[in-house]
Amino acid sequence: MIEKFKGIILTVADYKDADKLATIFSLEHGVLNAKFSGVKKEKAKYKAVAQPFVLANFVVAEKGRSLTVTQADIIDSFPNILKNYSKTICAYLVLDMVRSILPVQKPEQDLFLLTLNALKNVETQNEYVATIQYILNFLKFSGLQLDFYETDHAYLDINTGNITPEKVENALLIDKKVYSILKSVDGLQNAETSNLNLLKQAVRLLHNVVYLKFGVDVKSFSFI
Repeated sequence: MIEKFKGIILTVADYKDADKLATIFSLEHGVLNAKFSGVKKEKAKYKAVAQPFVLANFVVAEKGRSLTVTQADIIDSFPNILKNYSKTICAYLVLDMVRSILPVQKPEQDLFLLTLNALKNVETQNEYVATIQYILNFLKFSGLQLDFYETDHAYLDINTGNITPEKVENALLIDKKVYSILKSVDGLQNAETSNLNLLKQAVRLLHNVVYLKFGVDVKSFSFI
């Protein structure tokens, strides 16, 4: 069977002497794994394709129980992401959200488009704001939307991962400025979003939310 699809490479790992295994988030089939044969050789045809962040049109052939890439044409590789450390970290976090949480081979076309748009925003805009926006959208997509309130005193309920205007048992007080940033990115109010330290705190808070909601520790958060 030969399949054609558009996909974003999430991760790539060495395999045997000359091959690589790629995890690809495809528009048509969701997350899947495919092998690039001989791609570690010096003059390999698809060496530039077998990299994280690459968006390409792929053709794969089924060989035994695995898929092998037989053709790949790059659409975009988001080159400016790799020129900036913080953009690289934020982009990896976006991809790691998909890889860690989304079931394999479950088509999610809307989330694919959200992820692609997030990479574009990380590359061209404030990478932390783009990452916060993506996480909030990921939660909405998953039916786990956070609710924000017109209050200066908001809490994170560590039993549910929800934000609440009232202190409940096992709740953590959220910094007012961090909460304002979350509300701002969610589109509920205007707030200062240029303070790097506060933006990082907002991402770390969302790490706790993601862990509590999904029960998954997305490793890339540890670099923020």
